[in-house]
Amino acid sequence: MDTIISRQETLSLPARGPVNLLHFHQGMVLLIGADAVGLYRDRRAVEDPLANGLVGYEPIPEALRCEFEEPDGYVVEQMSGFIGLRSGAAMFIRPDGVALYASSLDALHNRDCQWVIPFPPLNS
Repeated sequence: MDTIISRQETLSLPARGPVNLLHFHQGMVLLIGADAVGLYRDRRAVEDPLANGLVGYEPIPEALRCEFEEPDGYVVEQMSGFIGLRSGAAMFIRPDGVALYASSLDALHNRDCQWVIPFPPLNS
């Protein structure tokens, strides 16, 4: 059992197209799309047209983007805070937020981080 991600789903959302949703045990949801990643307070916030509940949003650099493939979508590996993407890029769920790296090795060594979506304060 993963200690961070409780479940994962792939679906198509209006205006976003195919996405991966990774559900955290405490309720937050990480959305991985074709060109961006979003962190939401809960599943309901993902489809809120006013973006209430959006914690953070970052574009995926062009060179790290990949095609959606059934059945796993953009994600090829997910374990204990590590998320491997089909392009070879990797995301790591760190104590301070969700970070994107150009490769698994960069994530492992915490080098050349592309960006971090910070977690909200615990009391919010």
